[in-house]
Amino acid sequence: MAKTIFISSFNPFILRNILVGDALKVLKETGDTKVVILVPDYKADFFRQEIGAANVVIEGVKIVQPSRFDIIFRYLTSSLADTPTIFVNKRVQLDRDGRYLRFFVSWVLMKLFSRILFFKRCVRWLDYLFVDKSRYSKYFSQYQPQLIFATDVFNDMDVYLLARAKSLGIKTVGMIRSWDNFTTKGFFRVKPDYLLVHNEILKREAVKYCDVAENRAVSVGIPQYDRYINGARTSREEFFRKLNFDPGRKLILFSPFGQRFTDADWQIMEILKNFIKAGQIPASQILVRLTPNDKAPLDNFIPDDNFYIDRPGRGFINGRVNDQELINEDMDWLADCLYHTDMVVAGGASIGIDAAVFGKPTVLIHFDGFEVRPYWRSVRRFLAYQHPRDIIKSGAMRSVKSIEELRQHLNNYLNQPELDGSARKKMLFDQCYKLDGHSGERVGRFLLSLLY
Repeated sequence: MAKTIFISSFNPFILRNILVGDALKVLKETGDTKVVILVPDYKADFFRQEIGAANVVIEGVKIVQPSRFDIIFRYLTSSLADTPTIFVNKRVQLDRDGRYLRFFVSWVLMKLFSRILFFKRCVRWLDYLFVDKSRYSKYFSQYQPQLIFATDVFNDMDVYLLARAKSLGIKTVGMIRSWDNFTTKGFFRVKPDYLLVHNEILKREAVKYCDVAENRAVSVGIPQYDRYINGARTSREEFFRKLNFDPGRKLILFSPFGQRFTDADWQIMEILKNFIKAGQIPASQILVRLTPNDKAPLDNFIPDDNFYIDRPGRGFINGRVNDQELINEDMDWLADCLYHTDMVVAGGASIGIDAAVFGKPTVLIHFDGFEVRPYWRSVRRFLAYQHPRDIIKSGAMRSVKSIEELRQHLNNYLNQPELDGSARKKMLFDQCYKLDGHSGERVGRFLLSLLY
């Protein structure tokens, strides 16, 4: 008998993470399964073009503003996990808005009430009572789904979807979008029946921070990495020709922080430019991959022939930068970039995991270019973030806290790319669960096992 599954895609990274890979392919190849993908209404035609199929229906859903209750419970749950990352983010917010009472309440919730499981369950129960469960009524009535797959359990639209499904007694599966979600976002609002996670680290965090039973958290790997393992790479000559670069010189991939975190990315680019001009590092070229869904203020930077600035993705709502969808071509291009680069210089650590798949070293920037900024406004604060801190301690990536340290590590890695190779392999084992090219397939097979 034909059965129907709902899949959400309200975060711009879900298309890349789940839908263009083998998870959807497995579901599509099961002829008696109807897949209904719920997307923002203004992206519906784009999704139909990218992933539409005979048994795949794209439904455009109007994005609604969170209610007063949503805002209250989002605030409460974001403070119900005591992690270094959440504390730093709350402290940065205090520095920006000066709301001491709000910070104090968050601190009390983190330090005291996050340890009281009964209190956390009461908050989640109250949230479920107040949350709007009518948002998807017409879609549930029309399609009568047997399974709901919420791909980003911290997203408000996914919260409404899960709440509606639970009110109807429909089985639910959730997933978190990124490796740092538990330590960054806290306690998620609606608990699905099953939770898919990338690795055993996240499985333990799901149990610790979000009251998920160990036997309800399933490690599947990182689906978007399947493309790295299974895809064919462009030749070095062709790749460098696209950049108008010299294939005989070194290539450095620079991944900026983005405007949400700092406006000093251009200063790091200026420092790299100065290194090349002064011959302080091996002859190199810089591929700048701007952060998807974030701006990078580069008005003060004048690139020369050693720089290529790339913005991936397709923008929506008049090309808005913070609403970019990454498609197959973007993922293939990123894979080529990582394959051909000699090393990565980055603000955030997640790109460093991608780079390690291709055996490439990464240095993380923890200084503010030519400036010395107050701690809570400096990128130095990211050294306190839980996941990057742990990876830096392992030696899989190196932190640089000055111009001179950056110069030293550039020379070390450009001249000896095998440095720290064993630590990077250990990191991949921990972060990727199984780097076998079958993570998406595991997601699809698990969903089918619940449907049938």
